[in-house]
Amino acid sequence: MAWTRLPFLLHSLVETGAAFTFTFRPKIQLPGASPETILVLRSYGALLWATVFLGGYFGVRNKYDGSSVAFGLSMAFYHVFPIYRAYVRLLSRPGKLGEQRVLGGPKVHLLVHLVCLGSLVAAVLGT
Repeated sequence: MAWTRLPFLLHSLVETGAAFTFTFRPKIQLPGASPETILVLRSYGALLWATVFLGGYFGVRNKYDGSSVAFGLSMAFYHVFPIYRAYVRLLSRPGKLGEQRVLGGPKVHLLVHLVCLGSLVAAVLGT
């Protein structure tokens, strides 16, 4: 089932921008962050890079097995949290002017992470 590999590539594509900003430009993600907070943000960026690389690997390899399902479930679980973050941001700051929009803002984040979650769940259930 070649289509089951696409959600992994989608995850990698989506998370590359976030991995880059959290790792190399953390103050874009959290303006005014303390030096200690920047270290934590960069560590999170490194974790995102790890999922980008793994997503790329699972997206191009020729088999879909138990490890693919486990990684798919792990990434589906992960996407719940950016969805929640985007939802909370939308509720707390609806239509606020002058807000810095990082990588598209909360509406885009909500939609993109919902698509990632749905595609990963579909891939896992489609096996």
